[in-house]
Amino acid sequence: MPFGAVPEVLLDVALALLWIGGGILLALAVPAVVRRLIRPDASEAGPDGYRHSLATRDLSQTVGFRVAALYGVILALVYAQELSGFNDVRSGFAEEAVRVADVWHDAGRHGGPSAPVIRTAMRDYVEIVSGPEWELLGTERRLSGDGWAARDRAYQAVLNLQPANLREARLRDQMLDRLTDIARFRQLRGEVAHTRSGGVFWIPAIAGLALVSIPFFVFAPTRANRLLISSFGAFSGLILFLIAAFSNPFSHPFRVAPDPFTTLLATDLKAAP
Repeated sequence: MPFGAVPEVLLDVALALLWIGGGILLALAVPAVVRRLIRPDASEAGPDGYRHSLATRDLSQTVGFRVAALYGVILALVYAQELSGFNDVRSGFAEEAVRVADVWHDAGRHGGPSAPVIRTAMRDYVEIVSGPEWELLGTERRLSGDGWAARDRAYQAVLNLQPANLREARLRDQMLDRLTDIARFRQLRGEVAHTRSGGVFWIPAIAGLALVSIPFFVFAPTRANRLLISSFGAFSGLILFLIAAFSNPFSHPFRVAPDPFTTLLATDLKAAP
């Protein structure tokens, strides 16, 4: 592992532990607070002062199961959505890189004075996307204007081509289609970076964890019970951490590297325009 990558890995692990610790703390704190507020009647209390009647425990478990089921459905749906979006973004990088390579090679096949202009614009585009724009997506959640400008230079150069035969006309049409696809991939990438999981999800997510933890107050806070509750809180915290991580592929902890574009720079685009 490169030395520079070690701090990033430690940061990712620290973030995961923070979410897991928060889930454990909330799962333990909520029943402890409710237990202090709702003491069992003297007729129900056992020697430890924490026991409730069988009817109360049954009702607590019934309510807990129903709330937990709804909570699990919410987490599962959002987790699946964020994971699907994360994978779509990764596959979109590869497809966009393929489109850039197609334009690069088609420009060479077409030839003429416009070919170096198109190729230079494509190389500039990849350098911008894999460099400063990638940082902008993670920090400011937006695309770079320089990336759009490089793509537009290539598009204008292709539009200005004057095909002399059917082969050149076909190459021109293909390049225009590929450049249109590149613009579409850019829009999708910018939308993913800009979109966040807002209060519509996080409020019911945190409230759901607290509500699922409330029924635990009927059980005595023994070491075994606390361990079981902590395992529930840890797993819930882990799932919430993964949802937050997948929501933005351009920042920590699961920051996606622009490997398709850097590979393209080191291979196909390495040749002279």
